[in-house]
Amino acid sequence: MRLTVLIATLALLLSGCSGWHEQAGVGECAKQVDVNDKSVNMAEVDCSSQEAVYRVSSREKRTMCPTGDYLDESSGRSRGTGKTRYCYVLNVQEGDCLKAVNQYFERVTCGTGTRKVTKVVDGKSDRLLCAGEDSKTYSQPMRTICITK
Repeated sequence: MRLTVLIATLALLLSGCSGWHEQAGVGECAKQVDVNDKSVNMAEVDCSSQEAVYRVSSREKRTMCPTGDYLDESSGRSRGTGKTRYCYVLNVQEGDCLKAVNQYFERVTCGTGTRKVTKVVDGKSDRLLCAGEDSKTYSQPMRTICITK
């Protein structure tokens, strides 16, 4: 009986049903596990995937991300002591269409109710570059993203 329980538990862990997700590293891409969940729970995803709307810009052993509009996740999954704060930037290009769900964006086909990325400026973090549009600015890496309202 114990062997059966052990095998069943191992099978669940290996199949991904454990609720644990691989955490993306700095420079890698991530997606929200469930956009309807109001807590931030990200999982690693290939950067070429349509789901790769976010990229990890930094992992911090402090309470805050660098200055900017980061989506952040505090995780106790790191090895060692203390929690790690993952800081995510939007991983988008000009022309991408997004749908806002809770505090997240999903990349979607352009249409009614979507918002479009109109400008991406690397090397500058300045809301004035967006001329009245919604803006996301980041200090690490320096980047400004303009999105229609």
